[in-house]
Amino acid sequence: MTGTHSAIVKITWGLAAAICLLTIENIWIDPRVARRSHHRLPSFVPEALGGWWFLILMTLGIAIIFLVVCQILLIKDAKTARWKKVLTGIFVLVAAFLAGEWFVATGGMKAIQRSTPAQYRSVVLHWKASATKNVRYNIYRGVAAGMYHDKLNNAPIDGLTFTDTGAERGATYYYVVRAIDAVGMQSLDSNEQVAAIPGAGE
Repeated sequence: MTGTHSAIVKITWGLAAAICLLTIENIWIDPRVARRSHHRLPSFVPEALGGWWFLILMTLGIAIIFLVVCQILLIKDAKTARWKKVLTGIFVLVAAFLAGEWFVATGGMKAIQRSTPAQYRSVVLHWKASATKNVRYNIYRGVAAGMYHDKLNNAPIDGLTFTDTGAERGATYYYVVRAIDAVGMQSLDSNEQVAAIPGAGE
């Protein structure tokens, strides 16, 4: 039995570490690399509510449930050292917390909002022209600072204003603008603009 529970400890630590690595990469590392590379490098963050997003969400959910079960087994095992139980519990809590952060940061709140009747408001964005000549603009939106997964315009914009007509009541959105040249190269993100949408009755 000691060998079995030792294996459970190793599996739990390894799985928790994998969850932490995935979520940290998606939440913090990937956006920073994308900004520094002018978005030329591929992103490993799945598109919000896309097929890969739901697959990763389901995998994270199953993994967290498995971790909790392993933790319960270890707590009940009298032969497992207390420090291992405590350390494993910390790993499980951190992994669960980061999985929740991943859900929010990658647009998971949209899934919750879709389950209720959506009421939309408009957000009008303005920006200064790029110093580079002959560029157009792309508009990106996110639900967390530094995370802009939603491209709002289908085609590059020639002007210096854009209206987001899909802003849901009660939500907070973060917007950036990127200049794009004739060959498709995008600039760094503009200064972030934040819009807190009033809720119903406000």
